[in-house]
Amino acid sequence: MKNSLLLKNCSLYNSPDKLNPVDILIEDSKISFVGNPSLLKTPDIIIDVTGKTTAPGLIDIHIQGAGGADVLDGTEDALLTIAKTLARTGTTSYLGTTVVKPGENNHHLKIAREFVNKPVDGATLSGFHLEGPFINPDKKGALNPSGIYPSSPEALKEVLDITNGTLSMMTIAPEMPGNLEIIKQLKVNNIIPAFAHSNASYEETKKGFEAGINHITHIFNAMPGLHHRDATALNAIFENESVTAQIISDGHHLHPSTVNMLYKILGPERCICITDGIQAIGLPEGRYIYNGREYESKGGAARYLNGTLIGSAMSLLEIVFKFKEFTGCTLEEAINSASKNPAELLGLNKGEIKKGKDADIIILDSDNSVFLTIVNGKIVY
Repeated sequence: MKNSLLLKNCSLYNSPDKLNPVDILIEDSKISFVGNPSLLKTPDIIIDVTGKTTAPGLIDIHIQGAGGADVLDGTEDALLTIAKTLARTGTTSYLGTTVVKPGENNHHLKIAREFVNKPVDGATLSGFHLEGPFINPDKKGALNPSGIYPSSPEALKEVLDITNGTLSMMTIAPEMPGNLEIIKQLKVNNIIPAFAHSNASYEETKKGFEAGINHITHIFNAMPGLHHRDATALNAIFENESVTAQIISDGHHLHPSTVNMLYKILGPERCICITDGIQAIGLPEGRYIYNGREYESKGGAARYLNGTLIGSAMSLLEIVFKFKEFTGCTLEEAINSASKNPAELLGLNKGEIKKGKDADIIILDSDNSVFLTIVNGKIVY
């Protein structure tokens, strides 16, 4: 059997019957069999995972970096560091989340676009998620102001030319001049327009949905909050029964009760857990430099020394289990929030343990740590 791997005695994350594990056969980067043993030939590699949990690899659609590296570094070494760090923490594919700067070389994007869907010994870079440039500077959060500028057809063309077919998602503020037309053009180019870094009113948010927005970036963060006497962007979001939303379930960006509220309002199928992580993921707690400023990574959060929260330092797997803790959801729902749900949003053939799916699989020990990571049928950790 060519390029084959057999995982024996798999206890599936979505199986109510842990007493009857299954075998999973992987051939040429795809899952070719899930069920009771019935093989006629011997696979190249056999691994017995009795007593462990088998789940689809996680997909992080909002992450800037990991392992001390950032997409913005613009080097192959940085991208390989991110890929390897994510693999050992249970993430098998990701959208490199970064910015574009007008009139500049944007070397980091040109380097990274060559890594999109390229086989490496780690997580797959599946595309880019740009935060900006067409956002509201009043809601820039931790983003650098140099990466924020007004929209125009020419500015959009520059972004599309630089990313060269690898842009999967753009976070945009619908209230800014010209942005409704940009949203429509993103849809034409099969790019997901996502709402955030916006000061849009209730009405402006609804117009954004009408133009094509169908996804919310880090919900509650970098947008107007709820008020019982005023309708805000969040009212429009909660009224829309088709949008999906990114949730940073680390206990820092959102209060646990807010995460639980989102789970109850949106339902498990529309919740997508993300890290919004920076280089601190996979590093020991301590002080580091980010954007030329010192920050501290502590307790799963990264903050500048003045207390400003700049990103998560938790792995996506840790955030998934926090989501389960905060909501009381099932293990299947928690795993789906970072596998099946983002895969469906992006149109990826990933996120489930099923015949024909990409063989992106993680094996977890009893303490929920990563025992084994498989990307495209290859053991990478």
